[in-house]
Formats: sequence, C-alpha cells, structure tokens
Amino acid sequence: MPLNSLCIAFHRKSDAFLGTPLKDTTCVAQEEATDANWHIKCGCMCAFNRSLLRNANMNSTPRTIAKILVATDFSKHSKVALARAADIALAFHSQVTVVHCLPDLTYVPSASEFGLPLNDYMVMQEEFRQQATEAMKNFLEGTIPQELSVSSKMLIGDPHFEVSQFAEKEKTDLVVAGRSGHSGWDQFFLGSTSRGLVHLCPTSVLSVSDDWTQKPKTILVGTDFSKGSRDAVLEGIALSEKFGAELHLMHVIDTTDTPTPSIARLSGHASMRESINDYAQSRLEEFVRSLECPQARIKLHLNWGTPWRDMCQMATSLIANLIVVGNVGRRGFQGLLLGNTADRILSHFKSSVLAVKPPRP
Repeated sequence: MPLNSLCIAFHRKSDAFLGTPLKDTTCVAQEEATDANWHIKCGCMCAFNRSLLRNANMNSTPRTIAKILVATDFSKHSKVALARAADIALAFHSQVTVVHCLPDLTYVPSASEFGLPLNDYMVMQEEFRQQATEAMKNFLEGTIPQELSVSSKMLIGDPHFEVSQFAEKEKTDLVVAGRSGHSGWDQFFLGSTSRGLVHLCPTSVLSVSDDWTQKPKTILVGTDFSKGSRDAVLEGIALSEKFGAELHLMHVIDTTDTPTPSIARLSGHASMRESINDYAQSRLEEFVRSLECPQARIKLHLNWGTPWRDMCQMATSLIANLIVVGNVGRRGFQGLLLGNTADRILSHFKSSVLAVKPPRP
C-alpha cells in the first residue's frame, strides 16, 4: 500500500478508536503525504479540538436512582441481589419493587395432548401464584431494612421480557438481578437470560454476583468518550460518592482497530504510537475535567489492547467489586461497550456488572 493511502487509512482508524467519528478527512486526502507522523499529529489535533467542543456541551448532571426493580426467583443468589439493591435504595432514597415471574400455563401445548382441559391449567396457574405469593413473603422477611418500604408484584410469562416491559411501564431507573439462579425453568438469570435483561431492559441493569456481600469498595468504569459511556461514568461517580468507594476510570485503545503490523514496518512507528498514546491521555484527562468532579477522586488508566479483556484484567487486579459500562457505544454494533463487549464482560468477569442505559428525556 502506498504510504499516502496508509496514512489516510490510519488517520481514519486512529480517530475512530479514540472515540470521535471523523467526518472531515478530505483535507488529509488532499495533502501529498511525505511524513506519516505529520498526518497522525494533524488528525489528532483536529479530532481533539472537535472533542473539546462536544464535551463542553455534554450535561454533567448527577445521576439519580428514584425507582429500583429487583427480579427474583427466590434463590440465595436473589437474596444477595436484594441486599445490594437495599443498600443502593437507602443511599439514594429509592422506591423498591420486587418482582417474580411465573410460567404462563395458557401457552402450553394443546390440552388434548396431556388430556387436561384448559380450566385445569388455569387452576394450576392460580396455585402457582398462591405459592409464589407465600414464597415472596418469606423471601422479603429479614432481608429488607425496617426503614425501607418495599412492594412486590407477580408477573406471568417470559422472565426477562416481562421484567423489561414492567420496568419500562413503571419508569424504573435500575433493574437488579442475581448473576445465577435455580436450575430448570427457574434459572432466570444465568447465562443468556442475564445478558437478555441487559439487552432488553430500557433502563440500567445491575447483575449482582454472590461475592458482593458488602458495600462496594472499588469501582472500575470504562469509557470510550461517547455519550453512552459518559452516562456510565456519571453513574459510577454517583455510586462511589454514596458508598465512599475508590473510583477507577479506564480507556482502552483498541488494537483491533489499528493497523499495527503495517505501522511497525514504517520508519518512525515508535513516535506514531507515542503520539497516539499522548493524544488518548490528553482526551482522557480532558474528559475527566469536563465531568466537573474532583479529579483527585478518580484514578486514570490507559491501556492498549482489547477493551473487554483489559477491563476484566484490570478489575481483577484492583479487586474491584463492580464494573460499570455504558450499554450504548460510539459505533453501533461495533461500539466499544455495546453487544459483544458487554456480553463478554458479563461472561468473563465473575463479580458484579452494571450496564448503564441513557437516562430518559
């Protein structure tokens, strides 16, 4: 590939993986490139100036959590999730609703196949509801602090779909669920269902692991400088302030987005990497300044690598109780924090994960 073409392509990539969609690349194409470093530095400065304007217009209003929805299958895992939801509710003065989802027996195969009339299924449905109501009463006893008022609700149907619909209807700010559940049909929140809640819920979802037995001491938040990740950072700041937790902010320069083998063959590739690193560090620091939060409270981390893997490794190294990520990234389905990356963090990080959705208008 000619040096000119490679520089233009890398200019596009470098700006993209640092979080700013590059729209005005024609100026680069019009130049006769003789120095690859010049292109990188020029592109970084243009993108940096645009990022300052964009960040200046971003709202830094602190996040509030007025309504919390806790999904339960009455397992010990749900008990842990309820306890953590209670901690958050007390800190934010939130209303708490606990929901349990029953199977819809009206959608079983035809009555003739089992030799039972539809009325019998309806009777069974009512029996399940009564049993679940008693189980809910026992589940809440001894778990909810006396100063916290909690309501409960029975839903019928597919768990993560019904929970998501109820959360939207009630304008819930946060859905809390355990990372694991019972075996069989009641295994609500293990594997794909936990990730299903993250994808389907219109609001933020906190997946609580069994080892989160006390208020968080260390929180790790990921950012790609997008609006979605900014919402996650604000949520992380709010939680760290309420619980007095140590807050770490991490940006990963995604090496899958950079033509590193091609760059390594160019003269001056070391200075290119240094320029990119310096630019990313500048953007990270400017991002923190735009949050209007005491910078001394936030510890910054800048890595080269794969976002989900590096975040999991960093969280393990820090012994973090919680990873906070935005659920909407900067480039659609290839975004840093959307889909595959969020799924992989949920799959590979064994502690708790908070997937933050944008606040309602």
